[in-house]
Amino acid sequence: MELNLTDFALFLLMGSMVLVLVFTVISRSFHARAETRSLARRVICRLCLYAFENSSRGGIVQCPHCGAANEKGRSRHPG
Repeated sequence: MELNLTDFALFLLMGSMVLVLVFTVISRSFHARAETRSLARRVICRLCLYAFENSSRGGIVQCPHCGAANEKGRSRHPG
């Protein structure tokens, strides 16, 4: 098969579009995973409604703003 300049340019253009698509999918998946991890660490104080991140493994965390004890995880939500 003989490759002329038009075919080469077409293959180059299609290859670059595929690479952009692959990099976009990878970037979006990394961003979504980082967002999920950030939301899992976020705590909203039940007393003063101050939002903060806490990466400790304990179930009870202290609010850095008012000092109130707050539960981590879904157990703090009713229903």
